[in-house]
Amino acid sequence: MIKEMLGNEEKVWVYLSSDEICKKFFDAAASESFRFGDLPRDKWQTGYVIAVHSDRNMGHVPLFLWVRSFDPEVKGSPIKIDYSKYAIGDKSFLCEQSNFMAEYQK
Repeated sequence: MIKEMLGNEEKVWVYLSSDEICKKFFDAAASESFRFGDLPRDKWQTGYVIAVHSDRNMGHVPLFLWVRSFDPEVKGSPIKIDYSKYAIGDKSFLCEQSNFMAEYQK
């Protein structure tokens, strides 16, 4: 499932809306041999945005970069996927805007 999400991309950014969703993503990633460098699975820290690379490495994406990547002047950011939608087969799983923007506009 995670490898399919990458398709032919070198890297995708995966949005994880909660710790629970992140843990489900980590379970799926671990079952497909994805990793955070040399860290064992029990040391992986939850987060909101994870970069997934085609070589099966993963890393946290700072929220500043995530939010900034939605600026139309910023070019070349990876495809962004909402994992909770992707996991249930929702066809609208691509992130068109940062889920954090609404929080900043309040």
